[in-house]
Amino acid sequence: MAEAKLGQTNYWWVNQGQTYQQERKAGILWAPKVQKNGVQPLHWQSMLDVRPGDVILHYAKGVRAFSVVATAAVDAHRPGDLPEDMWDRYGRMIRTTYSEAPHPVALDELLPDERLREPQAGPFNRAGLVKQGYLFPLSKTFGESFTATFGDRFPASRVAAGGYVPSEARMEAVELLRSLIGVPLLTVKGRTNKILAVRPPDVVVATESSPTGQLVPIAWVEEALQLLREHGSVTIHPDQVGYRSAFIGAVLLQLPYALASGSPPVISFQAGAVAGPGASSEPGTDKVATDPFTGSLEKPFAGTQRGEQPALRRRLLGSMSEAECAICGETYPARFLWAAHIKPRSVCTDTERRDLSHVGMLACVFGCDALFETGYISVNENGQIVTSSFKPEHKAIANKLADLEGRLVSTHTNESAAYFAWHHMNMFRG
Repeated sequence: MAEAKLGQTNYWWVNQGQTYQQERKAGILWAPKVQKNGVQPLHWQSMLDVRPGDVILHYAKGVRAFSVVATAAVDAHRPGDLPEDMWDRYGRMIRTTYSEAPHPVALDELLPDERLREPQAGPFNRAGLVKQGYLFPLSKTFGESFTATFGDRFPASRVAAGGYVPSEARMEAVELLRSLIGVPLLTVKGRTNKILAVRPPDVVVATESSPTGQLVPIAWVEEALQLLREHGSVTIHPDQVGYRSAFIGAVLLQLPYALASGSPPVISFQAGAVAGPGASSEPGTDKVATDPFTGSLEKPFAGTQRGEQPALRRRLLGSMSEAECAICGETYPARFLWAAHIKPRSVCTDTERRDLSHVGMLACVFGCDALFETGYISVNENGQIVTSSFKPEHKAIANKLADLEGRLVSTHTNESAAYFAWHHMNMFRG
């Protein structure tokens, strides 16, 4: 498989003749790992080469959608909406942001010469027709030509190709600012700002020259966030973000993987980079976050932070603004989902903490995370939720348990089974 390079946008072609509607609705790609005869087709293995920021062309009797990848592939059971009789249950899933064309791009609109020039590993055969198979690499030349020629057909595509944006940047400005109250915020020039209060329509900000605080319109922060969502970067200059640009830049630099470069500084995101000992300070040179996690597990900052926690959240959620709770299966905005450890972090070994693809799952704050953490529910060896036989003290808990009983947990795989087994043995109330 090809090695993905950070900062480089790769292009992909996916055939979804039988699964387009289901996968588009879920915002995913899903492919099995092996065929029933044990063979691992390259067009399924290619899921492992896809990286956040890559671009995918979705073909189903025409190129019907264009998407920007939000997360790298993770192990996942076959989603319930996909046909059960066609593939093995175990596979890999990628989250991606679809932009659907009102009028698909027909195959004969793609120049025959361009199709025939694609490498043998690509999606076209020697006659320029589409091969059978799932996911194929495209050349950069083909991808850029397609985008330049047909990009206008996909009006909902707002983030530039390669412009990774973390889910935290999709929060409303007022939420982001409240989460930063009391946190020392370093500006690009190294000065310290601190949020004292959030009082819409303003945020009260203490600076070295105004320690009692001055007002900054929350709308200015929202406008800067909107620029990031749309373009993947924003210039920190009064002409673009207002005369409180230093503070706004300091806020944006708190977002995961944010970095500033140039003069005037431009803030963008280094998708997948995990800073650690020996990590390069040059943009675009750090490796994509893969297993095992190699960054520092404890970062000094008013005590210690869980060094791998942002990487775990990004591994599970990426830049998606919403995702599915692994326990109840409901889709929620990202702010209502925890990157939860299946086996409690406090009892994990360092190796287990670094096992980002398997040690965690997304669990919603509407009861699922708490019920799992307190042992009211667990997951058995078949990947099904089991509930405690102890009578709950409240009817609401009993109702929630009844709703969850027997559900299949998509994150229960061969690789994650040991973590679920530990939870079942040590934390389940039985």
